[in-house]
Amino acid sequence: MSNFHWLDLSEYLAIAAAVVGTIAAATSLNWMYALAPILLSLILSAINRWRLQQNLRLHERTLERKLDRELQQQGEVLQQEIAQARSFATALVKQTMAAKKTDPAVIAATDRQEVAILAQKFDTHKQLMLSMQEHVTGVEGSLKDVVDLLEGTALTERVKYLERHLTQVSQQLGLEPIDLDRMGASLPLETGAPQRTNADLVDTESPIDIKSLLEMISEDLSSGLMADNPSGELSGDLWAKPVWNLQQTIAAHSDWVRCLSFTPDGTNLVSGSFDKTIKLWQLATGTALQTLRDHQKGVFAIAVSADGKLLASGSWDELIKLWNLETGTLLENLTQHQASVRSLAISPDSQTLISGSFDCTIVLWNLPDGKVATTLTDTEPIAAIALSTDGRILASTGDNGTVKIWSLASGLAIAQSSGNQHCIGSLAIDPDGQTIAAGTVNGYIVLWQLHQRDRAAPQIELMQTIKAHAGQINACLFSPDGQYLITGSVDGKAKVWYRGADRRFGDKARSILKGDPGRSVMSVAIAPHSRLIAIGGADGTIQLWERI
Repeated sequence: MSNFHWLDLSEYLAIAAAVVGTIAAATSLNWMYALAPILLSLILSAINRWRLQQNLRLHERTLERKLDRELQQQGEVLQQEIAQARSFATALVKQTMAAKKTDPAVIAATDRQEVAILAQKFDTHKQLMLSMQEHVTGVEGSLKDVVDLLEGTALTERVKYLERHLTQVSQQLGLEPIDLDRMGASLPLETGAPQRTNADLVDTESPIDIKSLLEMISEDLSSGLMADNPSGELSGDLWAKPVWNLQQTIAAHSDWVRCLSFTPDGTNLVSGSFDKTIKLWQLATGTALQTLRDHQKGVFAIAVSADGKLLASGSWDELIKLWNLETGTLLENLTQHQASVRSLAISPDSQTLISGSFDCTIVLWNLPDGKVATTLTDTEPIAAIALSTDGRILASTGDNGTVKIWSLASGLAIAQSSGNQHCIGSLAIDPDGQTIAAGTVNGYIVLWQLHQRDRAAPQIELMQTIKAHAGQINACLFSPDGQYLITGSVDGKAKVWYRGADRRFGDKARSILKGDPGRSVMSVAIAPHSRLIAIGGADGTIQLWERI
């Protein structure tokens, strides 16, 4: 894997000198002749082993980056093909609706032929979707094999296996054969870049859902028939609802905008990105007031204290940083976690910071000094946490699809959900503390009713499961006034779900906020007055939607 190095030659010469020295020592009975060359050969051997290990790690990471890049490119291509198929199907439906408004005599003469043509075209595109589904499933299988191997195999075997499976994936994607040696020499290693997991790249639980795509076509048709309404509002609601208008789009970051949070007064917005920066935005002008740059890897979570003085940020670099939000000064580095920090929350009294990490722990920190108060240990990586508005209970979730309820007073898990098998990526508790919402990696919203009693342990009961999006839900959040729930997904849509009189949510979103086609939604935040929504995208932009 690496060329012949002068250290290799030095090691061979040292071994030869050790052999000669041993013979000389045996002849002269002076073992110093053997000791020095033997010691030198051992030192050179250790250096060469360390150098080989570093080269193997470099090669492995280079291969991982190449695989990441190829899969992302193909994912974008597949999304474009799906969007084209949806657009074509929507056009066919519109054409059929328009035909029914023409003269009945013309329809009678041409109906049979048009129906046959439409049926043939629809069958063709259905086969295309099924083929795309099989295509993605094959790629996912190869990626899963690679991830499983990387978690439990020796370094040299991992590199060889990664090379073989990268070639297989390239063949499945129809790419040219990969020159690994040339690729390894030409691609530099960026050690500061976040290593994205299989959950970030693909949804390994569910391939493309044809039924969901057809439902999305219906949504496109409904919104398309209302060309005079740019907000994406749907018609035919059973009750009045607000209208959301896109106010501005900010070119905020050079990578995913993975987390957002409004300041308590609602005048500023904080954004965290995989470009390793945190920015404070003045909403009135759309300008950046501060840029914080101390993280070594992508920023995954942020939280602003209720008094507006403190900002906490969590990252792939396993660190939590405390900042003075007014001055942008770094106050503390919190180093308890041993894996990426995925979720943060600050208590209503601004005295406690809560962090959830992939090291299977939830840590409670005293503020503002950042001392560890309590550590809660789980059996699953913590993908998301949510704190009740009264600061008494905490909800957490991981890969197994369950939600645990923790008492912050006792530090004990006091309830656990059931009825969901989908991996959860986002979590929220409504302001009255009676409903828990979770967004899953295959596009479902799962809602539980939380029954709390003064002294008895709370009960958590499955209330609803809604197929909300065609892809992973990255953000799920209740409005501060409790009137609506908003979800954001990799399918490029943020949807607003309103409650009915029975406090249940309808199966269809009442508002669909669309930006650019194909723009994945990575994060969502709602202003304290509930009339402004910020949406962070994979393209590095932030959209601001206002309720009018």
